Amino acid sequence: MRKLQTFEAYLDTFETITAYLNKSYYQGESQSFRLKDETSTTTLLNILKTVDEGEYMKYILETPILELGKNYKVTDDHNLAVPLQYGYVVRTKEFDEAFYYDGHDLGVTYTKEASTFKVWSPIATQVKVEVQTKDGIETYDLTKGDKGVWSITISQDLELASYIYLVKVNGTWNQATDPYAIASTPNHQRTVIVDSEKIKMDSKRELAPEVKSYTDAIIYEMHVRDFSVHKNSGIKHVGKFLGVVEEGTRTSRGTLTGLDYLVDLGVTHIQLLPTYDFGSVDELNQFETYNWGYDPVQYNVPEGSYSTDVHNPYSRIIEMKQMIAKLHEKGFRVIMDVVYNHMFDRQTSSFENIMPNYYFKLGDNGEISNGSFCGNDVDSLRPMCRQFIVDSCKMWVKEYGFDGFRFDLMGILDTETMNQIADECQAIDASVMVYGEGWNMPSIMPEEAKAMMYNNKKMPKIAHFNDRFGRGIKGSPFEYEMSDIGYGLGYTGDINRAMNVVAGSCTDIGMEALFVEPTMTLNYVECHDNMTLFDKIMLSNRCESLETRLKRQKMITALILVSQGIAFLHAGQEFNRTKDGDHNSYMSPDSVNQFDWDRKDEYIETVEFVKGFINLRKELKALRLNTAEEIKQHVTVNKLEDRIIEYTISDVKAYGPYEEIKIFINPTHEPFNINLEKEYLIVADQSGLLKQHLKSDQITINAIELKVLAI
Repeated sequence: MRKLQTFEAYLDTFETITAYLNKSYYQGESQSFRLKDETSTTTLLNILKTVDEGEYMKYILETPILELGKNYKVTDDHNLAVPLQYGYVVRTKEFDEAFYYDGHDLGVTYTKEASTFKVWSPIATQVKVEVQTKDGIETYDLTKGDKGVWSITISQDLELASYIYLVKVNGTWNQATDPYAIASTPNHQRTVIVDSEKIKMDSKRELAPEVKSYTDAIIYEMHVRDFSVHKNSGIKHVGKFLGVVEEGTRTSRGTLTGLDYLVDLGVTHIQLLPTYDFGSVDELNQFETYNWGYDPVQYNVPEGSYSTDVHNPYSRIIEMKQMIAKLHEKGFRVIMDVVYNHMFDRQTSSFENIMPNYYFKLGDNGEISNGSFCGNDVDSLRPMCRQFIVDSCKMWVKEYGFDGFRFDLMGILDTETMNQIADECQAIDASVMVYGEGWNMPSIMPEEAKAMMYNNKKMPKIAHFNDRFGRGIKGSPFEYEMSDIGYGLGYTGDINRAMNVVAGSCTDIGMEALFVEPTMTLNYVECHDNMTLFDKIMLSNRCESLETRLKRQKMITALILVSQGIAFLHAGQEFNRTKDGDHNSYMSPDSVNQFDWDRKDEYIETVEFVKGFINLRKELKALRLNTAEEIKQHVTVNKLEDRIIEYTISDVKAYGPYEEIKIFINPTHEPFNINLEKEYLIVADQSGLLKQHLKSDQITINAIELKVLAI
């Protein structure tokens, strides 16, 4: 951070140094500045510009071309000397052209005969590696090579050795774990060398159904620990990767839990909240605290608290792979929730300690970009940062078998990075999905570069959480706006927005299109963030009876499953999940966040209702058309009396057993009678899928009901 000392000097371009003098020191004035190199050779620096910046005077100084990675000092005319720090020069195009390293061998390359360590830090003056084996600790000096890559090969078998890097940069020795490491000691204290041959495992990806279109996905978001921690889960590996895939588990009433329950429910994709190494849970005392895990420390290392033996570096790797393989075997695709937009702590991150000022966004005066509201924003525009993110995603797909990524605060990243991720991961497996939160966050980046939903035209393979759907159907997700309700909660003034999102938000039905294609809209009303749908309805519609509010929950969940686009459900939404009104449970206790298996039994009728609509969506391709052109050709949406939506999908015999599907949504308290031009089969209503389809040309859409008809 700039402007903390009396005198500071930064190399900001290859031609200029920026110096700051505090006005408490000789009024911040200096008539001359000199540069001194490691041989004590002194060069007078020409002052190009002087700027008064309040408490400081800023000087732009002309400098000869310097050799990065060397130690320099700058002195003022009072002979006060300070180290020259490498500042914005690392963020220049010239720096990238000179030092971008396109190799994919950073980190450790292990064989039984030798291990090669490689670190990228063009501005470091020294790099060491401290290696700990069962025989003790040894420290080795790395040698600087081309493109600023430091390396050393140690000729011995270092399997299970732990290590840290010691990097001297800007005159200071920094300690750092290896950002490219794949294994770790507990709580990311040191990274560990493992034998890649011992972690090879068949992910059984071929057993999971092919994803021909994003719209075929029914995504189910869940947290590893939440899923098993409830006292009646019947799961032995509580809070662990292996707990997700235990079979044969039951509640005390003998009903399904765990993996068997997921199979019975019928969703297609399991999206897991962060499963890489995060900083907020003590891996040695997992249940001491709770966290969702949106605070990454080691991007390429599985979270240790989810393993059965955190002291064994292989355990977390193998057990995560076993979980993924079993989910594939059971017919699921698996999505990894990733947080490449910020880190747990910038100052202690290995990236900052190895290459200061490079991997995180900075303003012109050294201010930290904070669009994530977590104290730092990762800078994906930096080529080495972009390459790390892309390579990390490819590693999770190729080595672990993940089938896609949900990007937290994706709008902080850039469109080029996101497109590269989608292209390169789909080259590994065409079924990989890439989607995320495309909010326009206040991050230091040009608007046109942000990977936000309003730039969706620039990202044809990326989907976005559609807040037009969430707000249009549920209303405001924020606890301080409980009076803001959407169409599904009874506000018919939002009917135009509801009409648009039902049709995939990619046509001008109801209002202007938001997305280019239906494959870009992820339709949801509930996720880990904000209140659950049940809690929102309970508070915003508290004047209604419990029976009425439960009907709304069913109607809205069914609406997600019949709307064009991608269907997204939060775990437990199918049994009216509640967090007792907690709108931000990221660190609330298990009692708030747990997947309540007793509640599942209590609301088993609602579970069966949702299962029915999941099966209906899977059966009828007409409910999940692939393109905006198909929707324009086959879908019409009308409003009746400005309160009832009539959603028709016609001429769709090629998409399933019916020629036409007609869906009515009534969120009001008054029933609605309709005389139809033809006789239709009643396929589903408020009670779910009907075993016997009744033919009729006169129907009643009951209060707070979604009804599906077909011919």
